[in-house]
Amino acid sequence: MGLGDITRAGVLAAVEECQHLGREAFRRRYGFGRATTYELVLDGNRFDSKAIAGVAHLYSVGSPLSAADFSGGAHTVVRRLSALGFTVTAASVATDGVEQVAPQVVLQPRGGARDRGPQNFARSIRQGIRIADIKDVLGEQADALTALYPDGTARLWGSIPTAQSNNEKVRALRQRRIGDDVLFYAENHFIARARILHLLESSAVAQAVWGTDANGSTWEHIMALGEVEEFSTPVLAAPILQRLNVRAPLRSLTLRSAEDYRHVTQLLPRKRQPIAAPSPASHPVASPQLRPADLLDRFGSLKTHRRAGGDAPSRHQPLALLWAVSRIAADKPRLAPWSCFRAEVGPLLAEFGLPSSKVTPEYPFWHLQGSGLWEVRGIPGDAGATPRTGVLDKVQPVAGLTHESAELLRNPLTRLQAVVRLCSTYLDDVDQRELLSRVGLAGYATADGLPEDDLDGSGEEGTDQERAAGPVPRRPSNSSRPVRNPAIVNQVKDLYGNACQVCTTRLRYKRRPYSEAAHIRGLGSPHDGPDELANLLCLCPNHHVLFDGLEIFIDVDGYVKKTHGGESLGRLHRNAGHRIDDEHLRYHRTLCDLNRLTGK
Repeated sequence: MGLGDITRAGVLAAVEECQHLGREAFRRRYGFGRATTYELVLDGNRFDSKAIAGVAHLYSVGSPLSAADFSGGAHTVVRRLSALGFTVTAASVATDGVEQVAPQVVLQPRGGARDRGPQNFARSIRQGIRIADIKDVLGEQADALTALYPDGTARLWGSIPTAQSNNEKVRALRQRRIGDDVLFYAENHFIARARILHLLESSAVAQAVWGTDANGSTWEHIMALGEVEEFSTPVLAAPILQRLNVRAPLRSLTLRSAEDYRHVTQLLPRKRQPIAAPSPASHPVASPQLRPADLLDRFGSLKTHRRAGGDAPSRHQPLALLWAVSRIAADKPRLAPWSCFRAEVGPLLAEFGLPSSKVTPEYPFWHLQGSGLWEVRGIPGDAGATPRTGVLDKVQPVAGLTHESAELLRNPLTRLQAVVRLCSTYLDDVDQRELLSRVGLAGYATADGLPEDDLDGSGEEGTDQERAAGPVPRRPSNSSRPVRNPAIVNQVKDLYGNACQVCTTRLRYKRRPYSEAAHIRGLGSPHDGPDELANLLCLCPNHHVLFDGLEIFIDVDGYVKKTHGGESLGRLHRNAGHRIDDEHLRYHRTLCDLNRLTGK
C-alpha cells in the first residue's frame, strides 16, 4: 500500500480533520513536521501536503502513512494529490520555516495543598492570568505574550531556581524548549497536558502571579503554555514513570527525550480539548452543541424505515451505528471508506437484519446523515439525492460518526449507554450476545472485559496457591492484560481485613487470609477503567465471580442486588477510609442492564 491507494474522499476527510483540530495539533497528532516544500491549497486555505497525504491514506485504506514512508520525496505527494484534482503549490515562507522538532516531555509536579499547588493550578492554568493585570512587570515580554494570547489571558507556570548544578531539575530547566509537552502530576496521577509556547525568566512576573514562599523564593523560571487540556479521568502515573525510568512518586521537574516520549504516548488520552477561559458573570458559558444526553436521545430516535404491512423498524441504521461504536472502542478511525463499510456492515445486515430484509449497506451509509450523528465525505455534487452503489464503488467516499459524536463516545460510560440504547430500542429480537461479539464488543459480557471463554483461566490474582499441580495441556496465546498495581490491591484488602464487602466472609488458605480485589469498572477493553483504590472492592472468590459476571450489582442506595430478579443481598460494607467512585458503580450497573438484555 502507498500513495496510489489514497482517494479523493480520503484527502477531503483528512482536510476536514485538520480544520477541526488546527494545523499544528493535526501535525503533532500524526507525527509530521511543517511543510517546507509543498502545500495543498483548498478553498483558500493551506495544508501540509505530506501530513494530509499520510492521514488521507488512513481514511482511504485504514492505515496511516508516517513521515518516514515518503521515500520518494515531496514531488511524489504532489503528483498523487494533483492526480486527484487538488491544487499543490510551493510552501508559504510566512507559515513554514524550519521543520518542527518532535516534542520532548516535561514532567511537572503540581504541588500539594501546603505548596498551594491546587490553588495555583486553578488560577494560572485553568482560569489564566490577565496580561493587563501584570503588564507593568512584563517589560519586553509584554509584546510576546500579547501575540501568543490574543484573548488577553495567559496560561503560566513556573519553577523556583535551584542552587545545584546538575540534577534532574537543572537539566530540565536548561534543555526544555518551545514546542515540548508538559504533563502535570498530582497525587500519583497525571492530571493535565499542555504545550510550551514561550519561556522566560522573571522574578518580578513570578511575584506578581504567585507571590513568594516562606523563604521568600518565587517561581522565576516561567513557561507560557498553550493547548492546555485537563484529563477527564486522571491517568495513573506509575506505568508511565516506569517506562520513562523515573522514580515514583514524581518529586522534581524532570525532562525526557522525544524518543522516550513516543514510548508512552499510547498511555495518554489521544484528544486534546483546550480549557476555555471562564466567561464573565454577565456572559454565561454556552452549552456544548451536543451533550451525552442529546447523543443518547438521537441513538434512540433514529428515523428507521418500516416496510408496508410491517411494524418492526429496519435494523440497518442501528447495526451500522453499533459497528461505528465498536470502531471507537477499538480506537480505529471514526471514518471508513465505502469498501470497508460494505465489507464489514453488509454481513451484519445479512445475519442480524430483519428476516427477508434486503442487504443494502448503501442505505445506512448515506441515510444515517439524517440522525445528526453521521457524516459522509467525498460524494461528487452531481451524484443526486441518493447516490447509487456504482457511484460509491467508483469514488469510494468515507463515512462515519461526526467529530462531536465520536468524542462523546470515547467516554466509556457514554459508549456503554449508547450500546444499551441501541440494543434495547431496535435489536430486541436478535442474539445480542453474538452480535456484540461479532462487532468486537464481546468485552461487555463481563465486568473485567475478558471474553466468557477466558473466565476460568483469568488468574487475576496471579498467586501460586490458585494454580493446580501437575502438567496440563497449554494453548498458545497472544493476548495482553493490563498490569495491576499490587500496592492498592493490598491496600483494599487491608482496609477490610480480607473480609468480603458483600458477605463479610474471611477465608483462610494455607494458614493465610485470602480475599480478592475486584475492579468495579474493568481495566480491560472496552471498559478502560483506572487502576485506583476508588475503583476496587474487596470480595470473596464467590462474589468476585458473580460481580465480574454481572450477576450482582450495587444500587444507588448501596445495596447489593441480583441482576436477574432484583433480590437484595444486603448493604455493601464500607470502610470510612475507602472512597468508592459513584461513576464506576454507575458504569457497572449499566453493564448489568446490558446483561439483562443479552441474557434473555
